[in-house]
Amino acid sequence: MLKFFCSSLLVDINSQEIRTSLQPAKFRKSSQPEVSHPFVIDGESESHDFAEQWAAVFANSGSKSAFLEIILDDTLVKYFLLTPPANARSLKDFHTAALMRLETLFGVTSDDWQISADWQKSKPSLVCAMPKALLKKISHASKKTIQHILSLQPRFVWRWNQCKQRILPEAWFVSVEKQSMTLAAVQDGYVCMLKTILLPEETDETWLCTQLQRAAILHQLPPPGQLLLVGEIPVAWKCASVHQTYLYQIAKKDLANKHITTQATLNNRAGAA
Repeated sequence: MLKFFCSSLLVDINSQEIRTSLQPAKFRKSSQPEVSHPFVIDGESESHDFAEQWAAVFANSGSKSAFLEIILDDTLVKYFLLTPPANARSLKDFHTAALMRLETLFGVTSDDWQISADWQKSKPSLVCAMPKALLKKISHASKKTIQHILSLQPRFVWRWNQCKQRILPEAWFVSVEKQSMTLAAVQDGYVCMLKTILLPEETDETWLCTQLQRAAILHQLPPPGQLLLVGEIPVAWKCASVHQTYLYQIAKKDLANKHITTQATLNNRAGAA
């Protein structure tokens, strides 16, 4: 409810910087561009040092608000899908199964991660694990600066919620940043595959199609006929129409005629190896 009457700061956090931008109240039309601030996320840093960095960011920011909407970059979190556990009777059973799968997939200690998901009884649940140490530091720092966190979401989830009405059946959704992209394959309105891929320094349309083809083969899915790309879309990906919104770019890309060419490229590489 506060979002409708109070301006807030969108705080976009990755491992190298924080980007802040003023989000006007829903009944206002004015807005303010993003401002970037260097902010290295060091897992070993003390909470006090983190709080000092945090306070410096907002002291030097031209955007002022006590209310924060926080986005965590996908490289700071871990995504996976959870098939409904057999004989699960409660949310606790789902949560326990998710913690076990987190440890199996990523070789981490589940006690260090906070789990959230869109728990589903008959479809795979999309699960996100966020580092508790980072969440604790953010909470401590925001309290010291007398700020209130309205929401805290991973980037993919934030963009998915904003764009899900645009996603066509059987299409793939791609959230793109400078250093990574997160792919999501959709079937019957549910995410059936999710994968974060680090981007090399230079990418082109062929590289993109190759990654899509590999992901489809690995997960035994048909290759996508269309993509909905959101974020910082490289020019070399040759999207026909890229729309610039206030916070990101968005484009649809048809791929139906490119799969044969991409498959031939993969086969040629395999033969050369």
